[in-house]
Amino acid sequence: MSIVIGLLALSACGGDDTAGVDSLPLLTAAPATAAPSAESTTTLPAVEEYYTIQQGDTLFGIAKSFGVTLEDLIAFNGIADPDAIEAGQRLKIPPVGVSIPTVAPSTTTTTTP
Repeated sequence: MSIVIGLLALSACGGDDTAGVDSLPLLTAAPATAAPSAESTTTLPAVEEYYTIQQGDTLFGIAKSFGVTLEDLIAFNGIADPDAIEAGQRLKIPPVGVSIPTVAPSTTTTTTP
């Protein structure tokens, strides 16, 4: 059966079983390319992810569900009092695996003369 298919393919190209073999182009493999090195890779910017706090949510539970640490979630959102979150509040979710530097909440002191 394969001989018949081969002859049909050659005759469909306009040649017979002897003349067509020499006129077909040679197939060659594409040149191999090396995988890009770590220095040449491009990193796409991370898409910001948000979460709206629901009734009964905890920061710990939210952090766990997104695979980030509680400390990073608090620092990334600048939360001064982690116990004072409210339903409806929108949180930015930090990128996974990126440690967020801890920044102390800013305080202002006013003195009156």
